[in-house]
Amino acid sequence: MAPQSVPAAITIRKIRLTNLAMDDVLNALHAAIVKRVATRVAFVNADCVNIAARNPGYLADLQAMDWVFADGIGVKLAGQLLQQPVRANVNGTDLFPRLCEEMAREGRRLFLLGAAPGVAQAAGDWVLSTYPGLVLAGTHHGYGPADELPTLLECIRLAQADVLLVGMGAPRQERWIQAHAAATGATVVMGVGGLFDYYAGNIPRAPLWMRHSGLEWLFRLLQEPRRLARRYLIGNWVFMMRVIGDRLRGNIRGKS
Repeated sequence: MAPQSVPAAITIRKIRLTNLAMDDVLNALHAAIVKRVATRVAFVNADCVNIAARNPGYLADLQAMDWVFADGIGVKLAGQLLQQPVRANVNGTDLFPRLCEEMAREGRRLFLLGAAPGVAQAAGDWVLSTYPGLVLAGTHHGYGPADELPTLLECIRLAQADVLLVGMGAPRQERWIQAHAAATGATVVMGVGGLFDYYAGNIPRAPLWMRHSGLEWLFRLLQEPRRLARRYLIGNWVFMMRVIGDRLRGNIRGKS
């Protein structure tokens, strides 16, 4: 049997995913930064796809992104079922340190926006201690009244960030990016969910063997069973049933 080709882009549940290996993602981000090409980025896991199925606004925000990357074992399995193989698990938590390393080499500027008060700053402190060549242009929490938004946007604009990471969780961060990315002046604006909590030391990461085996979701479930049980134990099955339904409908159309 001939090997299955890996397309440069795939579509899962109306969401177009840029299908690159991690090294290629880093190269593409570097090119965007150097050329000052405004780029909006999102990551999509099984839970995000479920949210998009019941939230048309979120789906539209994802469809309007420049790049959307596949995050997690659920999306990878979906790609296999739909005969659209996913090249790599490109999640923000793994991408972040490699991106910081690349940015540090050229003295690039990073702004962290989101999470509870103090968390982005703690993650920023980790960045500065680990990648001293990188410039932390600023941090700000993800809360505040609407009347403070113009001041926040001006603060980010004056920071002249090459990369702005927005950690507000889906779908809020994608809505924020689509509404305000242009006003920030940042070149790359990326939604990163709970990433800051990991690098602030608030949430432990799964051991490498679990990550490589596609079991990070299980580690997270064991860490926070009450909060994540519905997402993983029910949500993952709902996601797979939707994907199987898409596959069956595709087969029926192909035979008609």
